[in-house]
Amino acid sequence: MHSCRPDRHLRPRARQLPLLLAALLTASLSMRAAPARSAPDTLPSAAAAGATLDSVTIEASRQKRELRRRVDHYVASNVVTYLQDSLVRWNKPVCPLAAGLPRNMEEFILERISQIARAANVPLAGESCRANLFIIASAYPDLLLKKWRARNPRMYNLCNGMGGVQTFLHSRRPVRVWYNTEFGSKEAVASSPDAAGLPFFSPFAGCAPAFSGGGSIGSRLSFSAIQSFSSVFVIVDLKQAKSLTIGQLADYVSLLGLAQIDPEGDTAHVPTILTLFHDRDHPPQALSLWDRALLHSLYNTSQSNVLEVSMIERSMVSQIAPAR
Repeated sequence: MHSCRPDRHLRPRARQLPLLLAALLTASLSMRAAPARSAPDTLPSAAAAGATLDSVTIEASRQKRELRRRVDHYVASNVVTYLQDSLVRWNKPVCPLAAGLPRNMEEFILERISQIARAANVPLAGESCRANLFIIASAYPDLLLKKWRARNPRMYNLCNGMGGVQTFLHSRRPVRVWYNTEFGSKEAVASSPDAAGLPFFSPFAGCAPAFSGGGSIGSRLSFSAIQSFSSVFVIVDLKQAKSLTIGQLADYVSLLGLAQIDPEGDTAHVPTILTLFHDRDHPPQALSLWDRALLHSLYNTSQSNVLEVSMIERSMVSQIAPAR
């Protein structure tokens, strides 16, 4: 009888065993199922990542289009362009001359022009050269130009009449610029001597030939003639430019001397040294990335290609916002 007592005590525990096993099995299954429940949580995360990438791509594309639009406006507004002719640039070696400032400032300007020209692949003359890019500073620029012209009446190219000359002579701008240009084939320009020379003697550059307006024979993909600077005069009014640093002035005249810039151009909302006399509160201190990209693209794009302007703009965009 005593031996039966343990049976009575064990039976309740035996009846609890299946329940304990069931509980343990349920807990084990719950633990194993836990990772499975986390799987759906990762799907929205992946979808969100994809949506984020799509959003970034769309935003980047929008920013690229906006940049192209701004670059197009910058070039169209500030660089002198011609409907059926190439843009103008230096094809003969540039020989800059600075005068009217203390010697150390003149040397700084000349060195800065050379640095900017080398970076943009502009042809540069050696030390013993005949000047063709003149940067002249004077407190009396009108009187200077009057005497200069009296000494050399043919210092201005008159292909477009006297209107432009009169505007230049009587300009009230702090810095004014005159461009003498000439037409020729790429081969002729590359091999021609410096015909401009000092403006006191023989600066007159020939006018455009009759065939310069259209494409070359047998092809409408290239210009029959390209435009080149023969001489450039940059005149600085010291009374109006007295607040500038020599660095600001050097970079400003460098851009004007190496590219044909429209003085009436729209520089609003564009980072450029051309705002130097427009933004009195925050004037630029040097050439901007946009300015450097313009010069580099101008001198490293085929001048004879009828798509020259579009190619320059594409090149500028790639330099301003390089692909990653």
